[in-house]
Amino acid sequence: MNKICINTRDELNLIDLDFVACINANGNYSNVMYMDGNKIMVSVGLSQFEAIIKDAASKSQSANTFVRLGRSVIINNRYLSQINILKQKLILSDRGKHAYQLTVPKNLLKSYKELIRKSYSGNSNL
Repeated sequence: MNKICINTRDELNLIDLDFVACINANGNYSNVMYMDGNKIMVSVGLSQFEAIIKDAASKSQSANTFVRLGRSVIINNRYLSQINILKQKLILSDRGKHAYQLTVPKNLLKSYKELIRKSYSGNSNL
């Protein structure tokens, strides 16, 4: 899953999904946040954006890369670094100089944390 094309009446955006940290809802628009700090706004709602990503994922066999958390954000699992339920924080990082800190409701973080823990069930469980 490399690039997707978002084509609207007034613009065309090629989005390289390998470098997208998250996508935030902004009314009828979506803000695409890249790990390097760049941000673009596209005139597509988050639900439609999610459908475009799922369609691209089905073609490339990478369906678990992007996860929707609630009504307002889709994150890239490849950049997940930390989940802190008490502080309601989720950290996305490239393990270099770029990181995003998102505020996410506790109930979403708890279920997401459990999902991630189960996917790494062979690793240490403290």
